[in-house]
Amino acid sequence: MIRWILPCLCVVVCWTCAPTHAEPPQLPKLQVWDTHIAIHCSLNLLQVWRDGVLIREFVVDTGKGGLGKKTEGDHKTPLGMYEISWMASRTSPHGLRIRERTSWCKENQFVYARSGPSMEKLWSDAYGGNQASVLSINYPNAKDMEMGRTGDCIHIHADKFHNGGVLRKSYGCIHMYPQDASELYSMVTIGVPVRIFP
Repeated sequence: MIRWILPCLCVVVCWTCAPTHAEPPQLPKLQVWDTHIAIHCSLNLLQVWRDGVLIREFVVDTGKGGLGKKTEGDHKTPLGMYEISWMASRTSPHGLRIRERTSWCKENQFVYARSGPSMEKLWSDAYGGNQASVLSINYPNAKDMEMGRTGDCIHIHADKFHNGGVLRKSYGCIHMYPQDASELYSMVTIGVPVRIFP
């Protein structure tokens, strides 16, 4: 009887000593990464995790069309497993440099050109203006393409347009306050996993 009670007490003691900052239950433990981003759309929350520890949280907003992007122009934010495919900024020494009136996203690529898609002016206030920071994700990924999903240029990015200080809905991207987007930009690199949840 004593042998049975002691292991149970050990389990209880170990469980009560568990760290208070653990990933929410909806986050599957797929593998351990040095750094990854988790976006909880229903909470308007972006989390940065490093070595299994939550190190930062930011307020965000998502697509005006809702969640679960399927087609170009549906204004929805995709859900699933992605990664940062390229980074661009007005001020950071790393990543691509956003230049006035010549920096665009076109077909999921950063391009320097005199013209480009009207909604992809990376220097504009919609991308943070003089504080522009853009983390592009690889939507559509291979799984999305297998399912026939379309669209491009989905980013986590700064947005200077606020409705009374409240972030506005996007056309499918993840919007952040410019100072938060700049801080996030400094914390990550290309290839960092991005998990987007409802």
